[in-house]
Amino acid sequence: MKARQKAWILFRGEVKYLFRGRFPLAVILIALPLSFTILFGMVYSKNVVNGIRMAIYDEDQSSMSRQFIQMYNDSERFHIVAYVDSEEDMEQAINSGQVQVAVAIPRDFSKNVKLGSGSNVMLMVNSANNMFANSALTASQEIVRSYAVAVGQKMLESTGLLPQQAMNSTYPVRLGVRILGNSTNGYTPFMLCGLMMNGVQIGIMLTIAPLLVTEILKHRYGWGYASWLHVAVRWVPYWLLAMTGYAFSLFMAVHCFAVPMHGSWFDALVLGGAFCFFVCGVLMLFSVCCPSQVLAFQAPMLYIMPGLLYSGISWPEFDMSQYAVLFGVLLPMTYGGDTLRDIMLMGYAPALKINCGKMLFGGLFCGLLSWGIFVLRRRIAWKKGEIYREGEAVDHGI
Repeated sequence: MKARQKAWILFRGEVKYLFRGRFPLAVILIALPLSFTILFGMVYSKNVVNGIRMAIYDEDQSSMSRQFIQMYNDSERFHIVAYVDSEEDMEQAINSGQVQVAVAIPRDFSKNVKLGSGSNVMLMVNSANNMFANSALTASQEIVRSYAVAVGQKMLESTGLLPQQAMNSTYPVRLGVRILGNSTNGYTPFMLCGLMMNGVQIGIMLTIAPLLVTEILKHRYGWGYASWLHVAVRWVPYWLLAMTGYAFSLFMAVHCFAVPMHGSWFDALVLGGAFCFFVCGVLMLFSVCCPSQVLAFQAPMLYIMPGLLYSGISWPEFDMSQYAVLFGVLLPMTYGGDTLRDIMLMGYAPALKINCGKMLFGGLFCGLLSWGIFVLRRRIAWKKGEIYREGEAVDHGI
């Protein structure tokens, strides 16, 4: 039988394997990244943290302190739920989980402000969850700055200065902000596509991981099927289905969760193709190295699961330790996640070509290494009499 016919038999058999049964494995490759996109898209749908529960401790009880409190009340970031009578009550409200943030306005607040001696306002934050703490600190700084400028302007106007002159004197240096890419500073554009790609690689792991070790242990095909055919042909259906899931999930992220696509869809799909190729190659290597099907499922988890932490998706690579960067070099997410985010949010990715090249090289290297190990393990199995030396397939029904 010619190599082309054998390749077709292997390809057709793998497709039947992926689509057979009440719950075909093909569903995992398409549905898992879609599920990640939907679930995490719903989690990050509001983009920013709003409605942080707040307690107020106002010792001054003046019109100025009430104006200051009103600025917090008017902010979407905060929701005032309690007024307390002491710092101990503030701490208790935070420790009990009633609030995440508390503000203490000192006695003689308005008096000190009017005298020009200044006054300190204390912000107490529960930083057990940094999402609350960082958002509260940033919003509070904006509120305090706005309040200080407004008070200073009024005080200078009372001396006879015109409103604009008073504003310029109170706030002589203004910061103009222009945000590129993620204009809303939202979590959905920042995280969703990386989480979606993580779903793609988990889907590939759950389906392709036992592929070669199953052939070594069960010998579904005879010796007449060359080892390179097993490695080169049988992963093609997995790659195609993974790309389908990737494309559908990317479409959903853009059109259902409003993640901007400022770049080229072609670039995003090329990146996805290289990413899936690398992941398939790595998992083929895990498959051929593992002694059992169970371990072939378990071992890749130690490699796949840290991907979001070490890939630069959630924490920048330049601020990682050398050991973290070294481990990140081995991960497909390092080359795929941040690059896809650049394509979508910035409109271009300077590292697109080099990262695609690295992923293609990584996938090819893992594929060749898998082939070599597969040949060795098949020869050992043949010497034990476990593989037919002649004949076509032991069992074509996968």
